[in-house]
Amino acid sequence: MVEGLTVAITSQGWLAPAWYVAGFLLAALIPVIPTPLIAAIGGTAFGTLPAIFYGLVGLALGAGLALTLSRQVGRRAMRRLVPERVWSEWEAFLGVRSYAVWFVVFLILNLDVAVMAAGLSSLSARALWATAMAARVPWLVVSAWAGERLLVNDAALVLTALALLPILYGVNRLRPRVRRWLVRFAADRSPAAEADADPPG
Repeated sequence: MVEGLTVAITSQGWLAPAWYVAGFLLAALIPVIPTPLIAAIGGTAFGTLPAIFYGLVGLALGAGLALTLSRQVGRRAMRRLVPERVWSEWEAFLGVRSYAVWFVVFLILNLDVAVMAAGLSSLSARALWATAMAARVPWLVVSAWAGERLLVNDAALVLTALALLPILYGVNRLRPRVRRWLVRFAADRSPAAEADADPPG
């Protein structure tokens, strides 16, 4: 699979970077595609530094597209794109007005569905875009490096996936607890909570 996708990109000649960037846009349209996978394939196809450079363009455009779709198309389309179980989790975050919390969400769950969900909140789209970029760039760098160094063929992909299974299992087990903590953290730092905490002057 890795070799096939790498060849599919590199065979496009001078348009190869555009196809790589288009992968990030595809992840914004199909928000369950993990962007680290796209970055890793870019690392295999181009090398680490070019994959990071082109990937920054792809991440920027993809996050912008996800936020635009979320703001313009709205909640009804999100309900069709996102499974009910996932949507019920994200509904808890729609009232979150803390960019720090959204940063953690974007960092932990590096999927465009997180950016789309954030776009349904009342926060500034530009600030959310910047927050998403800041949180996802480390993933881009690590994934591009892994693509060049580790995912050199399908056997390496299988071995890497097997090594990551215990980590993914642990993250999945901790996700509900982290979600509840983030919601409480955001609620404690909301303007209303801070106003209640301040004594009358």
